[in-house]
Amino acid sequence: MTIAPITGVSQPNLTIPVTPVRAVAATVHVSTPLPELNPAQIQALAVAEVTQTAAARQGGLAPLIADLAQAAEDQILPGPVRDAAVRVLAYAPPLTSQVGAPAVAKAMARSGLFLEANLAAAPFASPVGQDLKAGLLILRQALSTWIGAAPPAQGRKSAAPPPPYRAGGTRVQPPAVSKLSPGGSPVAVGQELLQETEAALGRQQLLQIASLPVESGPEAQVTRWMFEMPFVTPQGAGAAQFEVSRDARGETGELEPVWRAAFSLDAEPLGPIHARVSLTGAQAGVSLWAERAEGLERLRADQDLLTAALAAVQLHAEVAVHAGAPPTRAPEAGRLVDQTS
Repeated sequence: MTIAPITGVSQPNLTIPVTPVRAVAATVHVSTPLPELNPAQIQALAVAEVTQTAAARQGGLAPLIADLAQAAEDQILPGPVRDAAVRVLAYAPPLTSQVGAPAVAKAMARSGLFLEANLAAAPFASPVGQDLKAGLLILRQALSTWIGAAPPAQGRKSAAPPPPYRAGGTRVQPPAVSKLSPGGSPVAVGQELLQETEAALGRQQLLQIASLPVESGPEAQVTRWMFEMPFVTPQGAGAAQFEVSRDARGETGELEPVWRAAFSLDAEPLGPIHARVSLTGAQAGVSLWAERAEGLERLRADQDLLTAALAAVQLHAEVAVHAGAPPTRAPEAGRLVDQTS
């Protein structure tokens, strides 16, 4: 696996290094012939290599957003880094009651999930300002140029959220506030931001891998997209994790395909909230979970309003509210192993 540069076209001398999932030719001198691999095996090996690297460095978006906002406010970033930081911060809108389906659809389109596919389809169209992963790659490039050969920062200030994986469900990420030291050296700030940017890019790769199609088994009939939407609140920066899936097994029979959507977020005053929605024709099923008493009380108070809103768009819905968190599907043996503990 190599990192191949893809050059943007919106402004001169802009390079967006993108990690494509593809095989790399190599010369190997051995005494016995190597077995030939089919394209599916080559892709599986490439994905496994990227997954191992990304899982070791992945981290949440929230700490990066919080520290970028603080560093930009303190005006300690040089011009190119500040410009790149502002672009990334533009993907984290304030979380308000007005955030609806159009905002989520826009966040999905710009989440970074489709960066490589969009570049392949329109190689002369610049993703700058249109894609979160592209913004993170440009930020990493600007930070690397700024701090130059300074030694990397040691340790990670924020605990990394569980890495995403296919059909693993969505999980909450707690809000984050900036932990940059007031009056700290600019180089130290740059080192910390670079480390957090690398962690955010690692997580973006895992989300893309979790969204890859499966060639065989029941999951081959299911299309999944996993992405995250950063946001800011008065209590700090956060990120909501989403999963949208479509089960096409009903298309060849009498049953209609099933659409499912899920999300998890942690925001005051409700605390961690989870939603699981399924849609088959005009029949909808909605299950909501709240991990805090305040959130549970609010969801139950608005349960009838949600049912009425769905009925207004010709959907017959069954809405259920639960305490705690939804059950999650454990990864199969050997998928991800934490070697740091």
